Amino acid sequence: MDAPYPLIDCRRCGACCHQRPGTILVTDQDIAFWRSIGRADILSQLTPGHFGEQAFEMTADEACVHLGKPGAANDCSIHEVRARVCREFEAGCQQCREFRRDRGIEPKK
Repeated sequence: MDAPYPLIDCRRCGACCHQRPGTILVTDQDIAFWRSIGRADILSQLTPGHFGEQAFEMTADEACVHLGKPGAANDCSIHEVRARVCREFEAGCQQCREFRRDRGIEPKK
């Protein structure tokens, strides 16, 4: 049986990390976790987001401030402690494929 989604290497893609400001939301649990592990660097890069939530800041080209590491432009610099929304996002799901089409990674339907 085929896998429900094609194999996509998220850490080489980064399409879902390019969004409008205020839309990559973080939870209160994310914030509490980052505080508990002393990640003031992450906390300092939050901004007011939609629905009264906090969100990751975005760069001028509308990418999450945590996108990119030396030698890996589409890898998450906080992957090991990334937000819940990032951990739960499914590679290859319909929204993933839409983000990839928007970024020109996949052909438009």
